[in-house]
Amino acid sequence: MRALSFVFLLAVVCNAQKVNYTIGAWIPGTTENMFKTMRPLFEDYLNEQVGSKQSPAVRFNLVAVDYSTDTSSNTLISKGKLDFLYTLAGGISCVIVEQGWAVIATRRVRINGLESGADGSIVYSLKSNKKIQTISDLAGKRVGAGFILSATTYQSGFQLLAENSVHLLKDVNQVILYGNDFERQFQDVLNGRIDAGFVSSTWLAQNHPEEESLLLVHRQLHPSYEGEVFPFTSSAPLVPQY
Repeated sequence: MRALSFVFLLAVVCNAQKVNYTIGAWIPGTTENMFKTMRPLFEDYLNEQVGSKQSPAVRFNLVAVDYSTDTSSNTLISKGKLDFLYTLAGGISCVIVEQGWAVIATRRVRINGLESGADGSIVYSLKSNKKIQTISDLAGKRVGAGFILSATTYQSGFQLLAENSVHLLKDVNQVILYGNDFERQFQDVLNGRIDAGFVSSTWLAQNHPEEESLLLVHRQLHPSYEGEVFPFTSSAPLVPQY
């Protein structure tokens, strides 16, 4: 936390005339969950440990960003409404290229001993669904995914099915895109509304550890770069998530 407060302090000092800073954030799941998870860090902690120590005092305000046109990170940055952005590496890569922003800090979190930032993909179904025992069994079934442009909630799953001779857009019965509403996708799998789902590799462990025993996880994919599994131990410069 001290290191994080230090990098935000440096950013604040570099703009001595400004006293209000806006941090945009996106994490997998609902907007409500993002605020519940990130507000203690990006508002409570930063205002106490960084903002209150400045003269004049500065304030940090957290807002939600998503993939819709009006509230996407690129739109808000272009309108001058964001000073900092917290999101997954794939989103940061886009902002670096399109907006000329730079990475100043990495937040590392462990869930059940694993790096929660190590976002690979899993394709999961219910163990009780005996019609699905392998990836190939998803032909003719209903599949839930996230965003078409997401490496972890669409593209990796698409690739995994293709490697098992199942084309997501041609061979399955129906593809439902849930956006970042992984909770609704998960409940639809549990209730039998869909047969399988694509989520980031740590979402289930973070949000539903008690139900993991009910699930059949067909495969877990972790992106790698030069032999290192994301988020890469030598990650001072940002490298692509995929």
